[in-house]
Amino acid sequence: MARPRKIVALQTGNLTRATKDRRAYEEKLARADRAGIQKVPRADLIDAIAVREYKRVLKALLKLDLIGDLDRSNLIIYCNAYSGYVRACAVMKSESFRPIVVSASGEKPSPWYAIRDQERKAMDAAGKALGMTISSRLTAAAKKADDEEDELRKVFGDI
Repeated sequence: MARPRKIVALQTGNLTRATKDRRAYEEKLARADRAGIQKVPRADLIDAIAVREYKRVLKALLKLDLIGDLDRSNLIIYCNAYSGYVRACAVMKSESFRPIVVSASGEKPSPWYAIRDQERKAMDAAGKALGMTISSRLTAAAKKADDEEDELRKVFGDI
């Protein structure tokens, strides 16, 4: 199985200018539209917490220029998992929460711990797919900075 391709800005190998230009053109062609992702899919989000998170994360990702319509399902998964995580934490903070549950088979940890951990893992996986890790954001920022420097060089020359 082949390794995932890096974007041109991250490639450190000895590539010719023609190869870099070709790959940059391919990246431009691969960018997805953004018309559908900006509509909040209330039917797919489980509650108001997920809707608020969708709006918040979408705004941040659009600023970073990291997201398109093809990423909509990952964003929905992330927001629903976030909502589940917040609700599990709220239950665990409540006065009536019992960390140990007694059942017919004996004492067990509360199932809310498993729910919280499952939702955290789902958020982590969807967040990585969306480029929400710090390394993804720094990479995107480095690419933007390089693009701005290239534009300045085109206007003012190499100073």
